[in-house]
Amino acid sequence: MSEPQRDITYILHWGDLASTVRMLAAARLLRDVHKRDRIILLTKPDFESFLKHCPYFNLIETDALPDARPMAGLRDKRIKLNKPVRVYDLVGDADSRKLKRLFRFSKCRWTEIAADPRTGEHPVDAVAGRLNAALGLAPEHFPLGAAPPPDTSWVDYLAKQSRMLDPEYFGLNGRFALLAPSGDTVKPALRWPQERWAALAHELLQSGVTPALIGGPDTREVGRYVAHVTPGARDLTGKAKLAQLAGLARHARFVFSEDTPLLHLLVASGPPALALYGDVGDPALIAPRGPSPVILMHAPTLAQVTPEEAVAAMRFAGGFDREPEAA
Repeated sequence: MSEPQRDITYILHWGDLASTVRMLAAARLLRDVHKRDRIILLTKPDFESFLKHCPYFNLIETDALPDARPMAGLRDKRIKLNKPVRVYDLVGDADSRKLKRLFRFSKCRWTEIAADPRTGEHPVDAVAGRLNAALGLAPEHFPLGAAPPPDTSWVDYLAKQSRMLDPEYFGLNGRFALLAPSGDTVKPALRWPQERWAALAHELLQSGVTPALIGGPDTREVGRYVAHVTPGARDLTGKAKLAQLAGLARHARFVFSEDTPLLHLLVASGPPALALYGDVGDPALIAPRGPSPVILMHAPTLAQVTPEEAVAAMRFAGGFDREPEAA
């Protein structure tokens, strides 16, 4: 007996890592509401290797914005042939609205729920309210910080399948913290001096916590410097993929970072965090969201924040007392 045809639901989203992690909060709700649907994420290939493990999606299509624009016709034809029952547009830009015109004469329900930066809301709160309104759920408005945060605890399943998500795979045993500095492409005024990172690593080692430097290839200079001047610190910059970093964060005592997209992934994975913000308006409106406390330290020049202040903030957040998540 053949399986009954399932409704197809499309989620449209493309953006940087921070917005991609935020999108997971909405995707989780849509999976809960449309349990029987075949949910397809239309996105760009940037984070496919990470998102393909996410249980909220049945399929990921990565030609949202093809480099060769003539290929868009093949994409559009494929989407029309899929005959989606509903589309949730989390982008709300000119490219997503071009796709909307494909369905103007169809029965497909198109729902645009992208956050509007002019409302002065955090994107997670804004999207959650608009999505609830579209689904007929309550509440339709969330105060700052009240919406369900994004959650990447599903990487625990991957950790059971592969030791490459285990801290011991990276030589981390016992208590450790993740330090995620900005890359060298960020303006110096928005970066914590590497000497401060080294001093922080020393403070953590004195407290019995191993500091592990993480980030992309553009953070290797800081990672090498800290590991060189602070014996015992681990330099993992450029060595771990996003799924592995999420797995490490599940076991980390806490996370230190400047305002980086990677911080959003780490916070969504569970640990408390300290986020350093420079010359921004209200950091609470762009801060990462997760299940644990996030301390926001705001200074005109990041060098004004001392390692001692950073450690004190993490003690206040309970990072030193946190037990790692069980995989």
